[in-house]
Amino acid sequence: MIGHSIDNAQQGLSQLGKTNLDDVMRFLSGKGFAKDAQIDIIKRLGTGVPTGAGIGSKVARFAGGKGARNILRAVPGLSTALVGLDVADVVAGQDSLANRGMDAAAMGIGGVIGSVGGPLGIAAGAGLGKMVSDGTQFILGGGKSAEQRKIEEAVKLLQQRGLV
Repeated sequence: MIGHSIDNAQQGLSQLGKTNLDDVMRFLSGKGFAKDAQIDIIKRLGTGVPTGAGIGSKVARFAGGKGARNILRAVPGLSTALVGLDVADVVAGQDSLANRGMDAAAMGIGGVIGSVGGPLGIAAGAGLGKMVSDGTQFILGGGKSAEQRKIEEAVKLLQQRGLV
């Protein structure tokens, strides 16, 4: 994983419960993540390619640049925002209670699995869990929302009575 190791995970666990607003804002600003991710990406590209030759050197040059750092800085804030939207869907969505429960459980499981990657891993895991849950519900539910099924039932009832 980019930017995370066992030492980083242990450090994160030692800070659990000690988080304040400054820590949250520092995480959302993405500076630390972007710097660590750039270093990791460049390391993973390796140094086997001579300077100026091949695609590896071009990618390494881009990955080490200011543009890549700015893009990577947006990752923590975007992931947090997307998980916030998933949570809002679970809390305020028009789905049934069973559907919401399945979504919440899937997000929880995904978050736990992703926790090895720190806060960003938790966000990614929860988002993927919600996506898997929604996909499963779509496939098993015939691809129709509860509202669509109600409309179809109402149309059938009207057809039976000869009103449509």
